[in-house]
Amino acid sequence: MNSTSEFERRSAASLTSRSWGFLRDGAGILPASNMADPLRGSNLGPTDLLVREAVQNSLDERRVDGAGPVRIRFERRVLTGSDKHRFVDALELPVLAERRRHFRAAHNWFGSGDAVLAGITDTDVPLPVLAVSDFNTNGLGGHWNRRRSRRDRFFNLVLSIGGSLKWEDEEEDDADTVSTLGSYGFGKMVFALNSDLRIVVYHSTFASDPDTEGVRCRAMATAFLPQHTIEDTDYAGQAYYGIDSHESANPRKPLVGRDAHAWARSLGLPKRLESDPGTTVMVPAAGATMQEIVESCDRWWWPRMQNRDPNRQVEFEFVDEGDVLPGGRPRSRPELSPYIDCAKLLKAHSAGDRYDLRDVTVQPPGGVRKAGRLVLKAVEAPRDGTREIDLTNHIALVRDGLVIRYANEFAHEDRPPVVGVFEPDANAESMQAFVFSEPPAHDDWVENGDRLRGKYAWGRDFIRLTKGRLRSLTRDFQTRQEEAPRVDKTDAAEFLRRALRNLFALPGKGRPAPSPARARAFTVEIRDAERRKNGKSLEDVVRFCVGLSKHVSNDEVPVDLVLALEVLADD
Repeated sequence: MNSTSEFERRSAASLTSRSWGFLRDGAGILPASNMADPLRGSNLGPTDLLVREAVQNSLDERRVDGAGPVRIRFERRVLTGSDKHRFVDALELPVLAERRRHFRAAHNWFGSGDAVLAGITDTDVPLPVLAVSDFNTNGLGGHWNRRRSRRDRFFNLVLSIGGSLKWEDEEEDDADTVSTLGSYGFGKMVFALNSDLRIVVYHSTFASDPDTEGVRCRAMATAFLPQHTIEDTDYAGQAYYGIDSHESANPRKPLVGRDAHAWARSLGLPKRLESDPGTTVMVPAAGATMQEIVESCDRWWWPRMQNRDPNRQVEFEFVDEGDVLPGGRPRSRPELSPYIDCAKLLKAHSAGDRYDLRDVTVQPPGGVRKAGRLVLKAVEAPRDGTREIDLTNHIALVRDGLVIRYANEFAHEDRPPVVGVFEPDANAESMQAFVFSEPPAHDDWVENGDRLRGKYAWGRDFIRLTKGRLRSLTRDFQTRQEEAPRVDKTDAAEFLRRALRNLFALPGKGRPAPSPARARAFTVEIRDAERRKNGKSLEDVVRFCVGLSKHVSNDEVPVDLVLALEVLADD
């Protein structure tokens, strides 16, 4: 005879006590007008907003005792049949489907959600779900039902839905731990914005302490639905799925421990180990495709991907219906490659031909301030009929490894095409001026923002003058390109190949083995070569790649290769 363990009986009793709890009208913090578009005013689409905010939240929460980069996995599944039935049952979505008949018709922003709920029990209707998981992060510890500090991460992300509390932390916390973008502010609403149902599911593991009451795992769901009235009771539309808390402000509390893990499994969430803190956020009825997510990660986060410091890096994994997709390769994207070239020169002493490297200094009231560094690159005009995203004549405004915006107002469209990268100076006040100039979506630097004016009296002029300086430097560089010497193709590529042959040749018949101190390569690939005529002088410029032999691991040969060639005469 089969017996039921005490754990199974206790878990079953706990899981059956789960339910949706709805805030009454007036009890919620988020105004009803913000439900439709919590980040209105941004020019970014829902997928870009999700990628930017989700990744930044994870980077801000990197474990200080963790080794290596933050790792983030985007996983998309489309549920049908029994998989959808289990998911819908575990989240009790029929309860919301029944409630939808009370939603006020004025809230037409919920039209897509209403259609999803109408067919929620039909297992033949696909239900796409997206899960975003981070690793080597803190997880959602702290108090679950109140905020005393930014360490109350569960409350800040899941239950606190008002203003951006992260901005207060920038002034309160130690300077070494302050994030320049912050965690769990108003922008976390992007998760709900990417769900037609406006539902978000959270599952997190974390270190236990007195604030967590000894637990190391929590799980809960939230919903942002239209206002509605049932009988004589008005409801704000905000709902929470969990255990009855007997608190009016927080009508449900999270599942914890084994109960949380069991519920997460019933929803099909990726498995989380309590020994590996981090958070998984699931978005049901998500509209984003995995290809859109991959492209968005490359477009906005390539500075972090290219960073060699493991404490500053981010690694991505993309899984679509069980298939691991290639991603996180921004260098392979033609529209991004020239920006990466520019970024590599931000800390250089000088730049080569077709580049310009400048310190950007302005003088707002109160004295001269260094705003940052600008690198510009002359590029070829995009080919007619190209299918690539055209970012020509844009300047990437980069801060803390995120491209805030690709600005197209600095370059002149009728002059030689350029791209560029601008990064703010590391000086604390200058950096904070840019931080406080940003709207909630962190997608621009706005000189007229209330936060900036309240923080720095000189901030408005600082941002305005910086933009003006970027415009003048960019257009001056374009003008110089109009006067640049004519460029012809060169035959120097083969000459360079022969000149490097002895250094990089593999041992073979008639050839001595290279010195052990030298990295042995199997090929020298010439990417492009140009001959520039300038008066009576000639200059050959060659871009080439060196590939290591197949039996040599990159991990075994951590070398920087520097070649200085002075060609006195053509061959």
